[in-house]
Amino acid sequence: MKKQFILFVFIFTCSLSQAQDLSYGVVFGGNYIHPQVKNSSGSISSQNPDRPNIHLGGFISYQFSEKLGVKLNTQYNRIYQNYLYTYSSYTTSNNINALEIIPQVKLNFHPKFYFLSGPRFSFVISVDRDGEDIKDFYKSYLIGAQLGFGFNPSKYFAIEFIGDYGFSDISEAEPIEIKTFGGYLNFAINLESIINK
Repeated sequence: MKKQFILFVFIFTCSLSQAQDLSYGVVFGGNYIHPQVKNSSGSISSQNPDRPNIHLGGFISYQFSEKLGVKLNTQYNRIYQNYLYTYSSYTTSNNINALEIIPQVKLNFHPKFYFLSGPRFSFVISVDRDGEDIKDFYKSYLIGAQLGFGFNPSKYFAIEFIGDYGFSDISEAEPIEIKTFGGYLNFAINLESIINK
């Protein structure tokens, strides 16, 4: 399933590469993803991480009309999650490396402002806790949804504020259930505008 989805995204991206209303570039920024622990009988709770999450990747965007377009972000995300084990007062810090594919519908309601909405597909690459590999604790494929807005201070640069809600239980441990919510701050550099100015 994962290979088929990645193949579809690759073919879709290639099919748009010859389009005139196409833009592409680099996307980077920070995000806050809060895990919410359920069914742990109070033995585990999430704590605020001591470091910001960072993401870096690329985007491709296609405008069907003046108002409607699509945008695809493909990015690497480094996520930090802290958990407190209440029975021992022991805190752990989990470092998650994930590849995210985020297709979005883009609605322009002003020349400089737009809405974004779409699913988020995350593929967990590795998880580290104090040098120990704990990837088996996490599911390898996660689904979420994003909704937000962006604005273009210039045609070369955009800033986006995106809310994120994770539908998937990220934990493989039973009966513990961990779902996430948070937000992304994206900075997008439009390389197409810079190259073809």
